[in-house]
Amino acid sequence: MESAPAAPFVMEPYCALDSLLEDLRGLFPSALIGEPGWERLRALTRRLPLCVADSRFGFEFHLCDPSPTADFCVISGRETRLAEFFRQQTKDTAPGLAGIDFIAFLAEQDRDPHSFLARTGKGIILEYDLANSLPGSYGVPGIFFLSGGNPQPDPEELYEDPAALLAALQSAAGWEPDAAELCHVERTCSALADSGIYVSHAGVMPGRPGRAVRLVALEFDSAKLVEGLEKIHWPGDPSSALDIISNFDGVVSSRGGLGITITPEGVLPRLDLEFSRKKRDDFSLEEAFRLDRPGWRLAIGRLVERGWCLPAKAAGLSEWPRLETLFGRDGVYQVRQVISHLKVVMDRGTIYGKGYAGMDVRRTA
Repeated sequence: MESAPAAPFVMEPYCALDSLLEDLRGLFPSALIGEPGWERLRALTRRLPLCVADSRFGFEFHLCDPSPTADFCVISGRETRLAEFFRQQTKDTAPGLAGIDFIAFLAEQDRDPHSFLARTGKGIILEYDLANSLPGSYGVPGIFFLSGGNPQPDPEELYEDPAALLAALQSAAGWEPDAAELCHVERTCSALADSGIYVSHAGVMPGRPGRAVRLVALEFDSAKLVEGLEKIHWPGDPSSALDIISNFDGVVSSRGGLGITITPEGVLPRLDLEFSRKKRDDFSLEEAFRLDRPGWRLAIGRLVERGWCLPAKAAGLSEWPRLETLFGRDGVYQVRQVISHLKVVMDRGTIYGKGYAGMDVRRTA
C-alpha cells in the first residue's frame, strides 16, 4: 500500500514582535532578562508590530539592580513602517504605545513640509520603562530625537536651533511651553557648543513624575568636559566626573558621551557619562560588524571593580554580543547582538552603571 503524501509545510509568518522574540528567547542571558522581565517585555511587544525589527531595537540594563529586568526601546525614522503604525493609533490604542500627544505630533509634522523633523532629518527613539513596572502597566514612553535618518545633505543639527528643538519635544510630550525651561535649554546648548561639546540627542520622559529635558552630546573630547560643566553651571564637582572617566583610561574610546538633565528650575545635579568601545587605529566600517565580546570585557570589569555593576549583571552583559542564525517560522534570519554603550550615572552622591544593548534581525532566506 502506498503511503499518503506528506502534508505540505505551511509557513506561519510572525504576527507581532513578541512572536519573534519568543523564538529568540534563548539568546537573552537570564541575569539580564529573567521570567519577570520577560513577561513585562512580552506584555508590550505583543502590541507592537513585527516591523519594529526593520531597524535595531534595544534594551537598557540597570547594572546595580539584582532584578533580571530591562527597559526597552524602538527606533523609528519619519518615513518608516513603524512610524506609519504609530500614526494609525487612536485615542483608545495609543496610550502606552506612544501616547496621544506623540501621535498628534507626528500628524502635525506630516502637514508641514518645513517641520522640525523634515528640517533636521532626525530619527526617533521611544523608550519604555519596563524594569520597575508590572506586566502591562507601562506608561507613555520617553521620546528622543537623534542624529540620522535624512537622505538630504547637511541636516540641521539640534544645537543650532534649541528653541525649535524644545518646541518639538514639548509638542510630542503634550507639555505647555515654559519660558524658563527654554532659557535653560538655550543657554546650555550654547555654552556646551562654546566649549566644543555639541548636543546630538535630546529627549523627554513624559511618563515619569516631574518634567525634565535630557540633552546628550556624543563624541566629545573629555579634555573639554570641565570647561563645559562650568559654563553651564552644573551643580556638582567637575573633578568627580573626571575621576570616573579616568577609571576607563585605555579600555574605552577616548571620545565619550555626556547627558545633562534640565528642568524649568535649571540644570539638575544628575550627570550621565557614556562610554563606547575602544576602536583600533586602523578602524574600518568592516570592524563595526564583527562579533565583539573581547572589546567590552575590560570596560565591564572596571564597572564591577568600582561597585557600579553587580557581578551577575556583568557576566550577562559579557555574554550579550553574538552573531546567530535563527531558523524561524517563515524563513532564515541572522541575529546580531551588540553592546551600544555603557553609562555611569552620578546623581546626588549615588553612582551606578547602565548597559545599553541592541539586536539586529535580518531575514536572509
